[in-house]
Amino acid sequence: MKNRIIFLLKFSAFWIFFFLLARSLFLAYHYNETFSLSLNEWANIFIRGLWMDLSIVGYIMLLIMVIVAILFFSGKATKKAVNIITIILLAVFSIVIVVDLELYSNWGYRIDAAPILYLKTPGEAMASVEGWVIVLFTLFSILLFSASYFVYTLILRKTKLAKAKWWSIPIFVFLASTMIIPIRGGFGVAPMNPGKVFFSSNLYSNHASLNVIWNLMYSISKSGNMYKEYPNYANEVESTKFYESLNIGKESAEKVLNCDKPNVVIILLESFSAKTIESLGGAEGVTPNFTKLSNEGLLFTNIYASGDRSDKGIIAVLSGFPAQPTQSIIKHTVKASKLPSISNSLYSVGYSTAFYYGGDPDFANIRSFLYNASFKSIITQDDFPKSLRVSKWGVHDEHLFKHLLADLDSAQSPYFKLLFTLSSHEPYDIPEEPAFPATSLENMYLSSVNYTDKWLGWFFEQAQKKSWYDNTLFVLIADHGHKHPGSTPYYKPEKFAIPMLWVGGALDTIGIISRIGGQIDLAQTLLYQLNIKADDYYFSRNLLSDERNPFAYYVFNDGFGFVTHEGVFVWDHVGQRTIVDAPNDSIKESAFSYFSNYQRYFLGL
Repeated sequence: MKNRIIFLLKFSAFWIFFFLLARSLFLAYHYNETFSLSLNEWANIFIRGLWMDLSIVGYIMLLIMVIVAILFFSGKATKKAVNIITIILLAVFSIVIVVDLELYSNWGYRIDAAPILYLKTPGEAMASVEGWVIVLFTLFSILLFSASYFVYTLILRKTKLAKAKWWSIPIFVFLASTMIIPIRGGFGVAPMNPGKVFFSSNLYSNHASLNVIWNLMYSISKSGNMYKEYPNYANEVESTKFYESLNIGKESAEKVLNCDKPNVVIILLESFSAKTIESLGGAEGVTPNFTKLSNEGLLFTNIYASGDRSDKGIIAVLSGFPAQPTQSIIKHTVKASKLPSISNSLYSVGYSTAFYYGGDPDFANIRSFLYNASFKSIITQDDFPKSLRVSKWGVHDEHLFKHLLADLDSAQSPYFKLLFTLSSHEPYDIPEEPAFPATSLENMYLSSVNYTDKWLGWFFEQAQKKSWYDNTLFVLIADHGHKHPGSTPYYKPEKFAIPMLWVGGALDTIGIISRIGGQIDLAQTLLYQLNIKADDYYFSRNLLSDERNPFAYYVFNDGFGFVTHEGVFVWDHVGQRTIVDAPNDSIKESAFSYFSNYQRYFLGL
């Protein structure tokens, strides 16, 4: 048994060496970009990259340990099986690594599931590749395979595998189960994803830190739902014409700010449902501070979240892009990188940018999106003392608001900052006595919202005393709604109803905007006020414009809802049935036209 453990240690060391070699080849092949990096970035590429390398090695070792356990009765059979698997993996990995070298030069991102889609028509795929390139890369793949296999035999040549006892089976099965630790990337809440190894505002550095094999596997695992295509309920001409008609008048809107280049701070409120906001007709006493602020700002009373999860809400708010019926686009790094973002638009005209979150932004691959969205500073739980990380998700909102307030005192204008709260996320473990008796999940949720509202009120009480407040616009908006209070069914618009409030010294207008809209409409509405072109926010509309047909579109798993002032239409993709019927056919036709137009756009990204 001892020699089998030594064999496994050497085998894992070989694969770590192999992926170190692969990363070195990538850096050497793209030497122009590589030699423009600092030593610190070089170091981080290998340190962060090793983290992901260990994840893919964990998958390999999981398989090998199971084989070692099953073939305990014969050392010769074990080594032969391992050799066959190694040869197959080395051959496949070598091809992927070599192909990725050139694809990155042309595409600007590491190989993912996209090339596999082209293999459905191999003739057309190969037609664009010159013959000598295929020969050269085939030879290069063979060379990489041969060199790697030589090193493999060199490392493991003298290691003999003897027959093991039957009782070694549970030991190796247990060892195999421990591979879940490197596979997940540690013990944190967020499993391994591309964002975990992203560390720089230089995208090349982030891309170089990726393990190309892991990235390909991850992309393939996510591509099924990501490329899922639903029936076209309306033809292309009609749906495009319909969508264009919705945008008539969007460039004609009243100005509500008193300066051209104010500081902008978005406070993204975790799970804040409109049903918890008294000024929106919600429950009394849950958010008294938000209600107070509603009387001091511009309150949008008919806003709907695009989806039902935070990863969808961040994209909707920042990029003005509708959520997907299943998986969020944020998990598909390449597609997400093609989206515009408020942060990018503001950074391009001289704003500094920062993102504040008391948790781990690696969750749901958020970090990689933030870097693509030109956030130059990302404040996370790691920027707080460990003594403050008492929540399951990280640092509670009171500490996050205090951190933001301190940063605003020293920030250079103009700046754009986004603070994302977390204390009102389940399991609602707030650091104080609950405002509502903790006898039910609903009350626990309401207490957590009340806690965040308390510190929201504190923040504005302090902010209004500061000199920078007069030149700052705050946008308070939720990432998504909630079924509570009231246990609203998953498909009803009330579950997606959220607050949006503009407040601050830069605001020149106080009142109520009752026009129906969604999270995705913040981008056009805000950027218009800042005199910044927003033509690339294709689905976002200006909520302060003279637009004729205001509506909101939201999605749930394999279905969508469409809300207008005349009524609601809700559709189930799987059952191909109406869940909530519209009062007239025009709403239904508009909903299908919108969805079909959106689906074509999304699949084409």
